[in-house]
Amino acid sequence: MNMKAIMYDGPRDLKVIEVPRLTMREDQIRLRSLYSGVSHGTEMNVYRGLAPFFRKKQDPETRLFLSAPQDEVWDYPVRSCDPGVWYMGYAMVGEVIETGADVVGIKTGDIVACSAPHQEENVIDANAAVVLPKEIPAINGVLFTNLITAYNGIMDTHINLGDVVVISGLGVLGQLLVQMAKMSGAHRVYGIDVLDMRRHAALENGCDEVFDPSACDVALEIRRRTGNRGADKVIEASGNGRALHESIRIAAPETTVTALAWYQGALSTVDLSEEFHHNRIGIKQSQTGAMDPVFSNLWDYERRVETCIRILERLKTDNLFKEYAYDEIPEAYRVIDQEPEKIIQAVITY
Repeated sequence: MNMKAIMYDGPRDLKVIEVPRLTMREDQIRLRSLYSGVSHGTEMNVYRGLAPFFRKKQDPETRLFLSAPQDEVWDYPVRSCDPGVWYMGYAMVGEVIETGADVVGIKTGDIVACSAPHQEENVIDANAAVVLPKEIPAINGVLFTNLITAYNGIMDTHINLGDVVVISGLGVLGQLLVQMAKMSGAHRVYGIDVLDMRRHAALENGCDEVFDPSACDVALEIRRRTGNRGADKVIEASGNGRALHESIRIAAPETTVTALAWYQGALSTVDLSEEFHHNRIGIKQSQTGAMDPVFSNLWDYERRVETCIRILERLKTDNLFKEYAYDEIPEAYRVIDQEPEKIIQAVITY
């Protein structure tokens, strides 16, 4: 029996294929896919062939990206069902249709969120599944992976009650950050994006004011609204080098910009000779795999999962999704790549 999966033949060359069903161990579960969210950041870097893993390999001991033999770097063709492929979808919601004999705590019929690729069925370790409460619409589960990432970003930023917070980049991560910054006690939250659809959604989702960086000097506008202090906290979530540079300009002196994005290539648009140097601005990278060691001993992954489930119940999401049938997945990727003004979160339906 076969199932549908996806395959890259090269950059921007994505197609739907049929492959045999996956085998399953006794500690695993089989999922019938319901929804999956397409990452507009990481997955797009892979779609465009820009991810560093096509050229280098991260050494697990030194954690440095080093030159690697050709058989150890990514190469085409690559299928979503190939072992070790994590970069062809990681925001999956599925119904459990089979459980291994050693599985406890998960039963057939449960709806779970997990990190798994865009394909009709997935087999995952049972301990990697997050069972969604019935109160949460299944489609909202596609936000869970991004929500964990955004939550780490909020924790790494250390928002204080009364802070002025700026969110740069109002894609799906930015929309989550806006809402969680408010939950964290921010007095004012300002949003930045060049795309009108995203700015409008951010206002609906709690932003106090939004700016188009192509239409004004946002750093100057934030100074005017803060008595020339600048923003107490800035989270850069667009992955754009110029936006990172502007985030440095927006930040108040002696503060730190949280860079919650996967930047690709050398950033020639980031000028470290001006505000970065003279205002003593720090840059802290934040991502889903780790968090600030100051409190990581208290906030392990399980506790963050529990918290993000509660947050997911509160989030406004009705202005985020655009749905595509599975056979339309090449078109969904094309729209994200070529017409981002039309979409905030692409959701694949099965």
